[in-house]
Amino acid sequence: MKKKVAAIFMASMMALSLAACGSSGGSSDSGKTDSGDKSAASTADTGSGEVEKIIVSFPTWTGAPADTEKVQEAINDITRDKIGVEIELSITDFGSFNQNTTLALSANEEIDVLACVGFPYATGIQQGYLSDLEENDLLATYGPDIADAVGQQNIDACRVGGVLYGLPSNRDIAQGRGCAAIATEYLDGIGYEVNSDDEIVKISLDELNDIYAKLHEAYPDKEVYRPTTGSMSQFSNVDSLGGNVFGVLLDYGQNLDVVNLFESDFYKDYCARLYDYNQKGYISADASTDTTAVGELVKAGTLMSYTTGGKPGIKAQESTLTGRDMTIFQTLDDYISSTSVAGMPWTIPISAQHKEAAMKFLNECYTNADVANLLAWGIEGTHYKIGDDGLATYADGVDASSSGWNHSMGWMMPNQFLTHVWEGNDPDLWTEMKNFNDNAKVSKASGFSFDSTNVANEITAVQNVYNEYQTSVEYGFVDPETGIAEMNDKMMTAGLQKIIDEKKAQLEAWEANK
Repeated sequence: MKKKVAAIFMASMMALSLAACGSSGGSSDSGKTDSGDKSAASTADTGSGEVEKIIVSFPTWTGAPADTEKVQEAINDITRDKIGVEIELSITDFGSFNQNTTLALSANEEIDVLACVGFPYATGIQQGYLSDLEENDLLATYGPDIADAVGQQNIDACRVGGVLYGLPSNRDIAQGRGCAAIATEYLDGIGYEVNSDDEIVKISLDELNDIYAKLHEAYPDKEVYRPTTGSMSQFSNVDSLGGNVFGVLLDYGQNLDVVNLFESDFYKDYCARLYDYNQKGYISADASTDTTAVGELVKAGTLMSYTTGGKPGIKAQESTLTGRDMTIFQTLDDYISSTSVAGMPWTIPISAQHKEAAMKFLNECYTNADVANLLAWGIEGTHYKIGDDGLATYADGVDASSSGWNHSMGWMMPNQFLTHVWEGNDPDLWTEMKNFNDNAKVSKASGFSFDSTNVANEITAVQNVYNEYQTSVEYGFVDPETGIAEMNDKMMTAGLQKIIDEKKAQLEAWEANK
């Protein structure tokens, strides 16, 4: 799912981009697993045989991979004949995705399929950028297999005000909170022994702080830890109602008291810890302005640790992302928040020029393993191969640094459960993931969706204040004793209390009518 955050994640997302070109090794049977031919949408009449071209937009950590056009063409080799649709992949780096998407949608530029990863789903709805997916029976007619793939209950969790604007993905719905990824070689350097078979190492926050102190002492020239804009949410027990932190539930949402996060002891303690890290020199001075993805910094050997979300397969995912063996530590519980299911939905913007074609393509993404594997791993034989153990690995002569399609964001795609399991993971990873989702602590507000219509102006104003202060306060660059109060005062002036009161009223009504 989802992940860090890269300019983070998570918080987070998957990748693909651009125009059609000659298929260098991307024939119609590249990466095939012979699936998905039963879809009602797949047999849709394409009329005169004309093919509709759609633009599919989502982020990767570093932007469009080198072989985007090859993968795009391999997908088109399937979809042109099967559903009369070809795609152009529009891929932006995660750090720029929100701004670029907002500019494109505000200018009514064509985007037919959009992943709300890094671009908030709630913002898209609030600004009127997203289509009602059930209008004119769009989903029922052109995406008839999607509900079976992800479950009607999960689809219903994406409704806001009763309207379905997005479709959930099959991924890690739950998230292990309070996780830190640390490059194993540096742990070896301080004599910290780790069982390489452990997917996640459960420790206390005090133990994590002790590890960071030893890393800083042993490697004073390296950055110990790099926070991102998603780190606070990942390293917390906070339920961000409605997809923002302006009125939240604490204690994993085990009670329905909506509170001001910025006046909570949790937030004060979190920011104080980051301030302490900064004072000790753990965090680079340019952390608040440098948008380089944390995975790239670890890969370059300048950073040792960052926050991520725990889940089955996270060790292999982060190791692939960074090109280094990573150890994952977890200090909090596995958790499903009120917005977890709808955290990263796939949508069709109102600027889409071919909505029916867009939904047909989404139906393929959710049901066709060939398309799912192309999106996740690229072209079989070019980017990956299947080993004797049945697990995917890099193709001959290819590694993490040389692969032209290595975005490490398979969790962002519509149906990760259709894809090959990557080497280093348990072959039963997707079964483990389903069990992980089933056994996580669940917010009592799970399924609640917040309609921001009545406070749209206040959310915009408060978000602007938060954007102004977030990195300085949450990255530890200002004393939280003064920084939090100043930020909170300005947010209250901008309408924070009105947002909190609106969330309280809607949550109470939702609870009364369950």
